[in-house]
Amino acid sequence: MKSDLDRLMAERNIDALIIPGNEEANPYRDYLANGVHASATVIKKRGSDPVLIANGMELDEAAKSGLKVHNMTDFGMAEILQKYRSDQQAVSREFWRNILTTLGIKGRVAFYGTGDVMKTWKMLKRFERDYPDLIEIIEDDDTTIFHRARRSKDAAEIAKLRDAGQRSSKVMTETREWLAGHKAKNNVIYKADGTALTIGDVKHFVRLKLMEYGLEDAEGMIFAQGRDAGLPHSRGEEDQPLELGKSIVFDLFPRPIGGGYYHDMTRTWSLGYATPEVEEAHRLVMYAFTQSLESLTVGQRTRDLQELVCDIFEEHGHPTPKTKPGGSEGYTHSLGHGLGLDVHESPSIGNYSPDDSVFQTGDVITIEPGLYYPEKGWGIRIEDSVYLDESGTAHNLTDTTYELVIPIQNQN
Repeated sequence: MKSDLDRLMAERNIDALIIPGNEEANPYRDYLANGVHASATVIKKRGSDPVLIANGMELDEAAKSGLKVHNMTDFGMAEILQKYRSDQQAVSREFWRNILTTLGIKGRVAFYGTGDVMKTWKMLKRFERDYPDLIEIIEDDDTTIFHRARRSKDAAEIAKLRDAGQRSSKVMTETREWLAGHKAKNNVIYKADGTALTIGDVKHFVRLKLMEYGLEDAEGMIFAQGRDAGLPHSRGEEDQPLELGKSIVFDLFPRPIGGGYYHDMTRTWSLGYATPEVEEAHRLVMYAFTQSLESLTVGQRTRDLQELVCDIFEEHGHPTPKTKPGGSEGYTHSLGHGLGLDVHESPSIGNYSPDDSVFQTGDVITIEPGLYYPEKGWGIRIEDSVYLDESGTAHNLTDTTYELVIPIQNQN
């Protein structure tokens, strides 16, 4: 949790954290600055609250963080620009020295954030060159201090994740209802104007609904039909008409507009009817899904839950990563992942998760078993997001039906 940051910084001998400002969505800034959308720089000294540095146009937005906010002019930016004018490297060099000395930033410093790789690399090289008397830039562990802190969610974060889940579930439910209002002819779904309803049309509807509920499709949803549904990460073809009787994997993972906590959910649908093979497979995936949720508890190795699902599928003749790693048919992926300010966070729930990777209080994770047979023309995945409370009980953040078939009136 965020309250663990100082302890984690002490354990790793980190004196300060710096998140340089930029205009992109930045989960590191969101975490430290309580979700504000200002393109501010955030600095946290060990043992002190974070502070923000923003330009004059964004001071009010930055202040919504509830943290101390500095104007860039507090560090002489106006005078520095007048002095160096177009020499951007000189401007940056003197501006950052003023920040470091004024705020008392010294010692071992770790940088985090998002942005252009080359621009960031050059910035860090300049820091090493310009301030060896003040700071040492250190390399964090592979599981960074933010990965560790962000894994366990506190009550305020759970509330935001629950809210995202409620809004996302409404979008999923309303999409299902909207599809049910269409009619089919010659096995193709049509719009009121007589043209075929395409995957692109569905995604357009979903994105409008997301906007209505204050969400955005930041990562690009999956809405894949038929053979594409058998390819777990196929986004689906925009111009493909929807057809009766073909499985559709609809994986929706939105976040609040501008950044924030994601929700992640998947349903498998078949319009009008489902083939017996898909119906049987859907029942098996649902069984694996419910068994996973019933078995999930604090202290359990994450790998054990994946292997439980592998055993269920293999008992019914489907290959899995347990005995056929890297396969392209059957169950082909891990059972789930952590969820938060990134759509993929710790922990991982796979066959190769380490022994010490166990579920813990405050975990928010996805459970998403699936079966995939692209050459047979179908795929199935069911996914909800859940969290584990202090008692070890799993609470589902997703609320929409698991029903496979969406009734469609066929005019043939």
